[in-house]
Amino acid sequence: MLLLAALSLAGICPAQDAIPSETVTRTRAEVEALIQKVGSEAPDWWDSVELTYPPTLDLDWPLKAEGPWDARKNVGQYIWDVINPNPGRWKEGIKLVNHLMIRHKDDRAKLARSTETLGRMFHDLLEDWARAVFWWRISAKYGQYVDPIDLAHCYWKLGCREMAVEMLSHVSHDYTRHGALIKLWADMGQVDKALKLAEQKAAAGMPTVAYLAAGDACRLAGRYEEALAYYRRSYDGKDAQGREGDVAKGKERALASIGAIRLFDALDVARVADGTYTASSIAYAGPLYVEVTVKDGRIQSVRVTSHEEKQFYSALTDTPNQIIAKQGVKGVDAVTGATMTSEAILNATAKALAEGMKAAGR
Repeated sequence: MLLLAALSLAGICPAQDAIPSETVTRTRAEVEALIQKVGSEAPDWWDSVELTYPPTLDLDWPLKAEGPWDARKNVGQYIWDVINPNPGRWKEGIKLVNHLMIRHKDDRAKLARSTETLGRMFHDLLEDWARAVFWWRISAKYGQYVDPIDLAHCYWKLGCREMAVEMLSHVSHDYTRHGALIKLWADMGQVDKALKLAEQKAAAGMPTVAYLAAGDACRLAGRYEEALAYYRRSYDGKDAQGREGDVAKGKERALASIGAIRLFDALDVARVADGTYTASSIAYAGPLYVEVTVKDGRIQSVRVTSHEEKQFYSALTDTPNQIIAKQGVKGVDAVTGATMTSEAILNATAKALAEGMKAAGR
């Protein structure tokens, strides 16, 4: 019965329900009711979004892709190469996965993957926490593993700390590639707990990623001297575990953060001369450039003008919006799944504002 309801409503989009935890607190009962509510309502945009995909796409979507990488043929690779990097196509991608879920409704393994993918897209692309949980729970019923850190993140964003902490009570160490558990505890205000997990991860052979996450945790909390120390340890760390590319990129970002964080305390938007300023910083795939406009002592806009990112999710819009809302770079939370992109935007914005202060002679 649940599957039948889900199949008819799989294209649900983020709505006003997807409110970040900073602005709302909900009880467990309220969160559960919200998840069920949004999971049983179709979106306003559904009929206006066309189901479209390349005629070369293999709609059988084999569980294991065969042959060389080919985004024209393989659904997963098409989502990765074409859908994810293009925000204007995110809803189109959700509609495609919904179509495939219905197409393979009698194949338990493919159904599990389709519903997990819907949860992932709602979480990573649209930041629709309730609908992410809704689909991940369905996926779990069909045997798909769902990361408890991801679920805890959703519960936190939905405003129920109790549910988030309960979910994380089953996670004893940070097993993630980029320190997601460390980040989540820091986001929830448990910085010291986050730092203990970072030390644990570093001792397990991943000091670059661990101390980078620790530095981010301290920076978010305004503990800048500690952040600098952790970024230095990240840059100097000798890794025995982890991917070589992640280590190299982590050290690049640690170095960029060391340079940017020195600006944080000195920045004062009220002292920035009116004008538009540009700067860059290292993101995940390469340099990222921002353009910051200030007028009458207030940040009017922050715009990413150039980047090489593919899997940036909502970072290119969410992070600039946070900077404008907070009128600065302090206390801005990195987008989950796109931490390096978010931090690059923050670092570049800090540099741009510093240039504005120089222009004013202050």
